[in-house]
Amino acid sequence: MPHPPAQTKNDLEAFSAALSGSSVCALVPTCNNAASIARVVASIREQGIPVLVVDDGCSDESPRLAREAGAIVIEHPRNLGKGYALFTGWRAARDAGFSHAITMDADGQHLAGDIPTLLEAITREPNTLWAGTRGRDVENVSSAARFGRRFSDFMLWAAAADELAGERPDSQCGLRAYPVDAVLNLPMGGGRFETEMEVLVKALWHGIPVRALPISVLYPERAQRVTHFHAWSDNARIVAIYTKLMLMRLLWPVFRPRVQLPKP
Repeated sequence: MPHPPAQTKNDLEAFSAALSGSSVCALVPTCNNAASIARVVASIREQGIPVLVVDDGCSDESPRLAREAGAIVIEHPRNLGKGYALFTGWRAARDAGFSHAITMDADGQHLAGDIPTLLEAITREPNTLWAGTRGRDVENVSSAARFGRRFSDFMLWAAAADELAGERPDSQCGLRAYPVDAVLNLPMGGGRFETEMEVLVKALWHGIPVRALPISVLYPERAQRVTHFHAWSDNARIVAIYTKLMLMRLLWPVFRPRVQLPKP
């Protein structure tokens, strides 16, 4: 599991103070999303849950704007990758006493109006990892992105078809509800965009149910979109992690987890 920099005592004390009796927080990793981060944080706060923003080496005003909108901000001294930001947020959420973290992207594509549905799902099945799942007819999505999602969804199915039990979760959507204790016990290796795919497979292998939950999504025009996904390097990492997982699946008698994780 990646180990991001330790957080300061003041960071965690401030986040703990935001509990207000809630067991669920929102987690928003960001790197230079000044055009959208305040709107994202404000929309989440309207749903009545505290927001943790992980500043993954921002060089713009995103951290300040997030704080002004009502978020607690934890900073990485430099850009480490989305996976590392998620681990930082999961640890902070656990240390502050939260049982679940709802993750959202900072670019505004996810809608806070889906949060009540996620909260209801958490109440119904608290030990489940709920994966927000987009429709197939979303506007402003390139053909390359559509192919990438289809390929990644297939690889998820191939690596964990038995455990999925007919579920078809979106392997690349960032809007999810994580039981934080459970995911922090997973033997993870990735630290960038591949983390969001790896965590689904490892969760399934270790007895954490993964279920699809239909959500809405809004993609701005490509000229207005901020993305740090690098077509070659990040796709190479995704292919590499899936290749590793498929090899482990082929050698299942050797690599099969012997002990399932304790229920949170």
